[in-house]
Amino acid sequence: MMARVPAALCLVAAVLLRGAASGGASYFNSQNAYPSYLVGQACSGAPYGYLPLSCGSSQVLSKVEVPLPRATNGPNLCSVVVTAQVHETLYTYQQICVDVYKCGKNIYEKECRLQCMPTSKCTSNVRTDTTTRAQCCTGFQPRPPPSLICSTTSTTLPPTFSQYVPVLTEPSGCPVAIGCTLYDCLKRQNLTEFLRLVNISDSTASGPNATTLFSLLNTTDSKITVFAPTNEALASSLQGLVLDPVLAGNIVRNHLVVGMVDDTQLGNQGKFTTVGGATLYSTIVEFYDNINFIVYTTNPYTGPSRTDRFINGAQIVVKDACYFRIDACPGYPYLANTRQSGQLQIINSVMMPANETIAQIISNDTRFSILSVALDNLGILNFLNQSYPRTLFVPTDDALIAQLGPRLVDCLTLAVRGPLNNLLLFNLAEGVEYTSSLSRRTYLYTMLLSYTNVYTFPNGTILLGSNKVQIVQPNIPASNGVIHIVNGLAIPPSFNFGKCQQLVPTAPPPTPAKPLSTLLATPVVG
Repeated sequence: MMARVPAALCLVAAVLLRGAASGGASYFNSQNAYPSYLVGQACSGAPYGYLPLSCGSSQVLSKVEVPLPRATNGPNLCSVVVTAQVHETLYTYQQICVDVYKCGKNIYEKECRLQCMPTSKCTSNVRTDTTTRAQCCTGFQPRPPPSLICSTTSTTLPPTFSQYVPVLTEPSGCPVAIGCTLYDCLKRQNLTEFLRLVNISDSTASGPNATTLFSLLNTTDSKITVFAPTNEALASSLQGLVLDPVLAGNIVRNHLVVGMVDDTQLGNQGKFTTVGGATLYSTIVEFYDNINFIVYTTNPYTGPSRTDRFINGAQIVVKDACYFRIDACPGYPYLANTRQSGQLQIINSVMMPANETIAQIISNDTRFSILSVALDNLGILNFLNQSYPRTLFVPTDDALIAQLGPRLVDCLTLAVRGPLNNLLLFNLAEGVEYTSSLSRRTYLYTMLLSYTNVYTFPNGTILLGSNKVQIVQPNIPASNGVIHIVNGLAIPPSFNFGKCQQLVPTAPPPTPAKPLSTLLATPVVG
């Protein structure tokens, strides 16, 4: 015998049963007294105020894409208005049975009703529907989750993910171009200035078997990574230059790296070789969420956690900007599966790699004759001729004498070697720090195994060390790093000059090339 159900639950069951029968036309009673001939008959079952469901067959009449504002929606997000003729779904009466508890009898009885329900068939009725939704513009997609990105050895496509739910975290929108080749992605990303250099370089190629940059980029098996500057960066850097095929080709080749380089491979002291034979170095600056202490690699920062990545001073502004898809290739679906064999990184400046090492540049410039000899005598110059990536802050002879005085300079370079060795190591840093990454730091780790302060001001001025020497000529590229000319040596606090201590000038350090009165009082943070 079933347990007795409270009367309140009986009332709820009755209400729910009436509600279940309210979605469209229906017949119902406890005696199953409905016309049996209605089962399977057509009915108009769409709820009041709603159109019947559209059937599977439809004909698109028009599709209009309107780009949405980038500032609020991210890149390549469009409002898409689709007008289509659709067939309506056929609705028929169907028998639905439920077990209903009979409160007076304390038993369950099966009761059935007829409900007007949609089927999988279409009617001959046709209507015109217009829908509007935000989705990726044609040829673009959201950034795929890491687990869906093809590896370099994969020969299958990852699962397709929705085009209609763009990634809303940084970077938002649909930043990744869909292409069959790197050349396709360059066109999709509208990198017209870079493609113009490719065309200029190839303009002198002749013969069907001539090797061209176009053929290198327009293949499904490229095995290269393009670091393509934005149109604005190229136009600014190349303004006034006469671009012949040789110069254009060299610029492009210096931005093509052998192998597939994803964003995550661009770490500190990363080393990469270009198609043109030059060497590039990557650097990262990490920002942490809700930081309440100073980390030597970052400025104090309270924004979202992020990692800024640089290569030879150029910042990656759109990472992993190309995604290979078989269905983007001509001849699909008759082609074999393609694979992610190359990559596109969009950067905000033009890279001009050098052929000379830091040691060669210093030795060949008469402005640095004093420190060049000192570096050589201490064995540091030979170290700066090797391939280890380094950043050197170096003053000219005039700046060094103005800072320390001629007697102290002579004492350091001729009489004692230890203090000068420590001074020079304090002005030499690991890794490659162009001002683009250096300006985001508050501390820099030096070859003296200690930290030096970095102060960046709103007008771009950068000061170093507790004595605040100024970078007066930044970003001189070398094949193994970068050189910054400063107006004096950065000196550690309470530094001991040894036997030369009595010659240390008591006068204040020289006035920076840009008067400090032009600087704001507070360095930039964040």
